[in-house]
Amino acid sequence: MKFIVLLGLLLVSFHSPASSQDSSQDSSRNSSQSWQDWKTVGQGRLTWGFWTIYDSELRTPAGDFVSGQKPLALVITYRRDIDRDDLLEATDDQWQHLGIPASRRTLWLEQLSSIWPDVRKGDQLVFVFSDRGGQFFQADQVLGATIEQEFAQAFIDIWLSPDTAYPKLRRRLMGQQ
Repeated sequence: MKFIVLLGLLLVSFHSPASSQDSSQDSSRNSSQSWQDWKTVGQGRLTWGFWTIYDSELRTPAGDFVSGQKPLALVITYRRDIDRDDLLEATDDQWQHLGIPASRRTLWLEQLSSIWPDVRKGDQLVFVFSDRGGQFFQADQVLGATIEQEFAQAFIDIWLSPDTAYPKLRRRLMGQQ
């Protein structure tokens, strides 16, 4: 179940407070719309046993990917319900696998636990990683604040690092089938 949760983690949403400033929302909408025009680099499906966990797609402005490249967007369409606690546990497992220090994991997981919801079948979450950091979107709406570079990199590394626990999915996302 941790395997399922971890991969479901990717685009678990951040909760945006209702008191967000209008100008912030406008720029966020512009950012969220821009990824929609980007080209697909690759697609993959995460399964665990007989269960499909989610379908994923990596997008970039030019439709190609080079390690360390930004901006990029990871689009995940969930095919199962996954509760927040399972997502957090799976994320922690993946960060441990990648060698992220416990002090960083603890800080980031605390931030995620206060904003991530349960994910339901059919939810589509998007993580956009740029020079400004990382941002989550759901239904063209920003979820939470922009996360800093180190946190954003550690998050996207769950799928794109050469050391990922899911090398086949990584190759598919990178268009290497």
